[in-house]
Amino acid sequence: MRLIHRIFLILIVFSGPFFRLNSNAQAIADKPAIVVGIVVEGLKYDWIERYWNLFGEGGIKRLMKQGTSFTDASVPFLFADIGSSNASISTGAPPAIHGIISENWYSRLRREPVNCTKDYLARSIGGTNGNARHSANQLLANTLGDQLILSSNYKSKVISVSFRPESAILLEGHLPGSAYWFDSPSGNWITSSQYANTLPEWVNTFNSRNSAGHYMTRDWELLLADNLYSSCPPDDNGLETGFFNQFKTFPYSLSRIRHESLGQDNEILGMTPFGNTLTTDFALAAFLEEGLGKDPATDILWVSYTSIDQITKLFGPDSREVADALLRLDMDLQRLIYQVEETLGKDKALIFLTSTHGSCMDPDYSKALNLPGGFFRYRNAVSLLNSYLSAIYGDGAWVENYVKNQLYLNETLIDQKKLSFTIIQDQAARFLTHFDGVARAIPSDRLIKGEVTSLWGDMVQNSFNPDRTGDIILILQPGWIEEENTDSDSRSPYSYDTHVPMIWYGWKTSKQIIHRPVTLLDIAPTIAHLLNISAPSGSSGKILYELIK
Repeated sequence: MRLIHRIFLILIVFSGPFFRLNSNAQAIADKPAIVVGIVVEGLKYDWIERYWNLFGEGGIKRLMKQGTSFTDASVPFLFADIGSSNASISTGAPPAIHGIISENWYSRLRREPVNCTKDYLARSIGGTNGNARHSANQLLANTLGDQLILSSNYKSKVISVSFRPESAILLEGHLPGSAYWFDSPSGNWITSSQYANTLPEWVNTFNSRNSAGHYMTRDWELLLADNLYSSCPPDDNGLETGFFNQFKTFPYSLSRIRHESLGQDNEILGMTPFGNTLTTDFALAAFLEEGLGKDPATDILWVSYTSIDQITKLFGPDSREVADALLRLDMDLQRLIYQVEETLGKDKALIFLTSTHGSCMDPDYSKALNLPGGFFRYRNAVSLLNSYLSAIYGDGAWVENYVKNQLYLNETLIDQKKLSFTIIQDQAARFLTHFDGVARAIPSDRLIKGEVTSLWGDMVQNSFNPDRTGDIILILQPGWIEEENTDSDSRSPYSYDTHVPMIWYGWKTSKQIIHRPVTLLDIAPTIAHLLNISAPSGSSGKILYELIK
C-alpha cells in the first residue's frame, strides 16, 4: 500500500504541469465568449496615422499596439455606403449577391427610389411609426448573426446597435436577435416588429433617462487646444457646408442649432460626436443588461458609429470638426473596450474595428490646393442625354431616373418604339463619357455578358444586381463627386474611398502587422471559422488565417 501511495504522489507531482498545460491549451482553443464588431461609417485609413499622436492609449492605439492590423484592407465594390458595406461585412458577400447595392436605389416596379431597409409592413416597437418601419426583407443573403443563432439552437445572443436603422439591421440580419436604432422624434432607442413585440425593460429604463435630451443641451467645443488642430484648414474657411448652411465654426450650441433646424428634433445629435457617445452609452447598457458573454454560447455585439460620416459630409474630411469627432470617438472606444475587458477579460473577447468606406477631399478644397477634382453636374448630363436621345428617336422621357451615379432608362418607352435596349445603352454611355468628370460610363448589358474587363471590372461586377442596379453606371474621375453630395461623398473605386482599417484584438490575436490585401468580405467567414460554424450562405470572402496561428 505504501508503494502504491508513493507512486500515486509521484504521478500527481509530475502530471500536475501536464494537466495545467492541457487546461491552458483548452482555454486558448475555446471559442470567445463574445465577438464585438465595431464598424465606423466613413473612417478613412490614413486618419489613424494623421491623428496618432492625439489619440489616448486605451482606444485605437490599444487595438493597434496589441492586436493584428491589416494595412491593405479595402472595399471590393462600388457605391460603398451605410447600406452596401454593412451588408457585406455581415454576410461576407458582395452587393451582387446580397442585393443591397447602396443605401438607396430606384425600383422599376414601384417607379420610385427605395431605401435599403425601409419596410412599410413593419411595425414600430417603442417609437414613431415612420422611423421604425424597417426590416431586413431586402437583404437577399443571411448574415453571420443568423448563422450563429441557428448553429447554437437560438442560445447565442446577437445584438446590433446603431444611431441609424440601416446599419443596425444589415449587421444584425433576418432572425429575431436584437437590432436597435435611435428614433429622433421621440429621443428613444427602438426596434421593429421583425425583431420583437415589445422592448426589454432595460431599454425602457434607458429611454426613461432622456439621455438624448441631456446631450442636446450641450455645446460642442474643441476637445484640445486650437493649435493641436494645425494640420486642418482654419475653422472659418468658407468651404464648409456646416449645419443648415449657417453654423460652420466652433463652438456649436446644439440647442440653438435645433431651434434653427425646422423641427428636426434630436436628429442633430447624429451629426455631432454626441451621437457616437450616445451610441456607446446604449451599447454598454445592452452589453451589461443582456449579460453578453456570460453563457456558454458565444454572443455577438455589433456597434455601428455613424456620426463621423455625417460630420464629414457637412464639413469635409480635412476639417477640424472631423478631427475633433475622431478624437472623441477614440474616447468612446476606450470606454467600450475597457468595459468588455473588465467584465469578461481580454482573452474571452474578440474585438475588431473596421469601416464602411473612406471619403473624397472636398473639391473646393482641392481646387484651393491646385489639385484635380470637381463637381459632376448630373442634372445637366441627364437633361442633355434625354435631348440627345429625343433628337435621334423622337421626343420622350428616355431617362426614367438617376440615383447615386446610376441612370435608369425608360424600358417601357424603348419597348414601345421597338428599339434595341443594348444599342440605346451603348449610345447613352458614349454620350455621357464626354462630360467633365466622367471617367467611365458602363452599360449594364456589358456586365450581364461579362464583357467589362477594365481596371475596375471586378469592383463593378461585385456591385451589379440586375434587378436593382442602374442601366448605366458612372465612374467619375479622381477627386470628383456629384454636385449634391455635399463636401466629400463620392462612392468611387479610388483608394481614398476604398482603403479602410481592419484591426483585430483580444482572444487568440497577437501583435502583428499584415500587409497583404484583404477585403471587408473576409470578416464574416473568418469569424465563422473561429466559431466553428458555417459561413453565411452567400459568403465569398477568404479566411484570415493569420488570426489563428
